[in-house]
Amino acid sequence: MSNLQCGYINSKDRQRNLFKWILALQAVLICSLLLFLGNWQLQRAAEKEQLLLQFTQAEVKQNSSATPIHLFDKVELSGHLITDHYFFLDNRTWQGQVGYEVIAALKTNQANIQLISLGWLAAPSDRNRLPSLTLPNSALNVIAYADKPSKALLLGDDTWTQSWPKRIQQLDLHKISSALKTPVSEWLFRPVSQVIPELTLTWKPVVLPPQRHTGYAVQWYGLATAWLICSAILARKMFINKESSV
Repeated sequence: MSNLQCGYINSKDRQRNLFKWILALQAVLICSLLLFLGNWQLQRAAEKEQLLLQFTQAEVKQNSSATPIHLFDKVELSGHLITDHYFFLDNRTWQGQVGYEVIAALKTNQANIQLISLGWLAAPSDRNRLPSLTLPNSALNVIAYADKPSKALLLGDDTWTQSWPKRIQQLDLHKISSALKTPVSEWLFRPVSQVIPELTLTWKPVVLPPQRHTGYAVQWYGLATAWLICSAILARKMFINKESSV
C-alpha cells in the first residue's frame, strides 16, 4: 500500500474519530440541557403544589393594624363599598371575550381604605360606553386574598376622565389615591367568593397548575431519551461502517 493510500486512510480515521467525539459531546450537552429543563419543571410543580397547599390551609386574618399582612394571606374585611367611586380596569379577557376588572374601594370598619377586585365584567360592543353596574351599599363582610397590584404594559396614554366610574389601563396606587382623595393601602384584595353575582371571579393563585408543569417535565425527559437513542443509533452505524471498511 502506498504512502498516499495510508495517509488517506489515516485522514479518514481521524475524521471519523473527530465526528465520534463531536457526536458524543453534543449528546451529553443536549441531553444534560433537556434533563435540566425537566428537573426545573418538576421543581416548579412542587412549588405550585406547596403554594396551593398554603392557600387551602391558610388561616383567616383580621384586617387590623396590629396584624401584619403578607402576600396571599387570607384576610377578613368588613365595611362599606364607596359605591359612587370605582374603576374599570381595561383590557381584561375571559374565555376569549374582552372586558373589565372592576376595582372598588372598601371603607373598612377600621377606617382604612382597601382596594378590592370585585371580578370581571364583559365590555359592551360599543367600546366608547362603559358597562352598567350598581355596587351594593349594604355592609359587607368579605374574605379575600391579599395580592400586590401589578402595572400592565401601556400601549397608549392612561388618561383618566373627571367622571365616575373611571376607565383605567393600569393600577396606579398614587393616581387612585389622588382620585379618591384619600390614601389607600398597598394591597389589592381578591375575594374568595362572589360579592356581586353578575361579576365573574377569574383570578387564580397560579396560572399554570402543577399537573401542567409535570406534563412539561415528561416531555423534556422524553426528548432527552429520544435524542440519546438517536445518537446511539448513529454511533452504532458509524462503528459498523468502520468495521466493514477494514
